[in-house]
Amino acid sequence: MKPHEQLLAALVIAPEDTTAWLALADCLEEEGETQRAELIRITREMHRLREGPMRRSFEQRVINLLALGVRPCVPERVNSLGMRLAFIPPGRFRMGSPVKSEPRRMDDEKLHSVRITRGFWLGVFPVTQAEYRLGIRRSPSFHKVGRIKNSSADPNRFPVENVTWQEAVDFCERLGARREEANAGRVYRLPTEAEWEYACRAGISTHYPFHLGLTLGPGQANFNCRYPYPPEELTKASVLGRPCEVGRFTPNAFGLYDMHGNVDEWCNDWYGDTYYEESPAVDPTGPNEGYIRVIRGGSWRGQGEDARAAVRIGYTPDRRHIHVGFRVACDMPQ
Repeated sequence: MKPHEQLLAALVIAPEDTTAWLALADCLEEEGETQRAELIRITREMHRLREGPMRRSFEQRVINLLALGVRPCVPERVNSLGMRLAFIPPGRFRMGSPVKSEPRRMDDEKLHSVRITRGFWLGVFPVTQAEYRLGIRRSPSFHKVGRIKNSSADPNRFPVENVTWQEAVDFCERLGARREEANAGRVYRLPTEAEWEYACRAGISTHYPFHLGLTLGPGQANFNCRYPYPPEELTKASVLGRPCEVGRFTPNAFGLYDMHGNVDEWCNDWYGDTYYEESPAVDPTGPNEGYIRVIRGGSWRGQGEDARAAVRIGYTPDRRHIHVGFRVACDMPQ
């Protein structure tokens, strides 16, 4: 195990240990990975800054480094299905979107402070068709092998879609019941809406609608890029018109891919359009009851505005949609 891998393992136990994070940056620099070291130092510095010009300059540098292809150095584990999980440390963030300053902002996006008190693990990618088949022994997806014509794309690496909310929950439960996972004490579930947005932003403030920055255009995510963000004159960009292999676009600072576009993702919460008015400030889990469940992230068929980090949509949990999938969250012993 390399020195930086030992430090990553230690950070899972003490994720708020600033000294360990800085030691990790020093270690990467000694190994010649100066930009990855810089990314760590900047993100740690951002934790102590309030929103303002200085923080935004750090955030913009993070966005620029990621756009250059710098890979975040974060704790990861691989489970018995071969799924990569990234560690999401506890922290505070502003959930929702700024009043008036974010175009196409909706009334249910009221800005409020949230604290996530426990670290958790989240799928680096949405669950793929191949992973779903391994766990459930069937393939519900519409965009699968046989339907994708005249393309070298591998649908096995597309996100699974056409799954109901309950089917997503069932996958998590069956994954956790596998012998290797149960013996390790791993509990799988869907992320809460707050956990999802916290993980999506990855330390980037609500000044930016995306972890990619202020705009979303062709080549940045799999969405209907004829309708970029901010809303403007329609572009003539070529639209893929279907899901694509996971991991094709820039990850965020937590090392997560496809948090904007590709497929919408089920969250655990019931949807409530006024829930933010009464939401707890610590580990909110959504309304106690409802009739539609939250989906997040935007999809291949949605416009740029639909992929904003703050966008909230509710879908009937027993319906399937060819643009809706999910990613797993996992709680495990340290």
